[in-house]
Amino acid sequence: MAALPTPPTAGPALAELRIGADPGDISQATRWLGALADAEGWPQAMRFALELSVEEALANLVMHAFAGAGHPPQVRIECHRGSGGRVVLVLIDNGVPFDPTALPEPAVPGSLEEAKIGGHGGELMRHFLESLSYAREGEENRLTLVAAPPAGEPL
Repeated sequence: MAALPTPPTAGPALAELRIGADPGDISQATRWLGALADAEGWPQAMRFALELSVEEALANLVMHAFAGAGHPPQVRIECHRGSGGRVVLVLIDNGVPFDPTALPEPAVPGSLEEAKIGGHGGELMRHFLESLSYAREGEENRLTLVAAPPAGEPL
């Protein structure tokens, strides 16, 4: 797979949400993101890409990031405007170090019976986003999601 482009420089945060790492926090985050998309007038394709990606990333956080962490979970989502009408979301958490961008693409099963449930979130995010990047800074994971408006539909 070809490397994804470097995320565009993001402007100041438009909005920020702080949540925990419970399943209910995922729906809180998607409601927040949907309200932001409505207020900012994001094209439907870009909104879908970001909502799907945030749900996938947060589901992984809830299931895996804090097992045995020994401290309360803290998750922050920052939304920035990027160049060319892009939207840049940064998910920051204090969970165990984990780089979802390093996961290999799942193998294509030979039949429906061989298909495995789960493990496709990273592939979906790479498909729908312009770029997806990860950094570990101090005690925090930073996952950056960048979505661009469809051609001819700048914000």
